[in-house]
Amino acid sequence: MDPRIEGARDLILAIFRLAVADYLGLAFSHDGPGPVRRTRGAPYIEQAGQFLSSAWAAYLADLIGLNGSAIWREARQLGESNFDRVSSRAIAA
Repeated sequence: MDPRIEGARDLILAIFRLAVADYLGLAFSHDGPGPVRRTRGAPYIEQAGQFLSSAWAAYLADLIGLNGSAIWREARQLGESNFDRVSSRAIAA
């Protein structure tokens, strides 16, 4: 795979991981899976939800072969479930 394509894909995946973590009110480590920690106040929940449900999210997900509505659905399900069970692997997946 062309390194430029791989880099663009990794960047888009990082955007989605950060958006899901913000939506769940969790700290996110770009260095790899880390411990799940709650953020204080979770100030970006609304903005992250707006992004994840937007046409931009659907477009970016489509560029890398993912389904934007599935990402949004999974984020909502994780948000409605018990936060104690949310693992860093669930966010990174």
